[in-house]
Amino acid sequence: MKADLHKSLIYLDREYIADLYEVTTGHSPDTTITSSQGKKAGAAIPVFSAEVSAQETRSFKLSTLGMLAHGWSTLNAEPDLDSSNFVPEMRSQYGWFNGELTVYQVKTSVHRSSGTNDVLAESEHFQIRQSRTSSLSLITTPEYFLSGLGTLVKLQKTVLKEMSIPVRAFVRVFAAQDHMKQWVAVPLVILER
Repeated sequence: MKADLHKSLIYLDREYIADLYEVTTGHSPDTTITSSQGKKAGAAIPVFSAEVSAQETRSFKLSTLGMLAHGWSTLNAEPDLDSSNFVPEMRSQYGWFNGELTVYQVKTSVHRSSGTNDVLAESEHFQIRQSRTSSLSLITTPEYFLSGLGTLVKLQKTVLKEMSIPVRAFVRVFAAQDHMKQWVAVPLVILER
């Protein structure tokens, strides 16, 4: 099971998998919480100072891949999402979404009366395209991509001509849409199909 999962993994949210493992097994990690005070805090009372922060460090006796393999039956039993059920003001929806992992670029520009176009903003994103009318715009964390696949978004402007990887993704979809009418989602696990 671990070998099959490992070969198909594209993206893995380690914090989510650790939380899933803790919830499904009841095994809590060794936890250390440290707080630090920034330079600007001075003699401020820590409770009222924005310069004080706390960091939680968790340590399991099992690797993330091992935790994923352990919780796989629970995760795999989650339903597929139907994007026609997404509506404004809905609660976040968790589930599987099948499609093609692609990279796309968005530019916002204004057409001036002088005839010139000024680009106001531009960004590149990963998306999962299921059909012409059903796509998810992904909020990704570069470190969660395996084998450096996260750099593909940067290569779009230079060497990447086309990308369309068939995937099955476990995502959290929010009640938010981008300007292209795509629902916004955070991927938790992306597997190559």
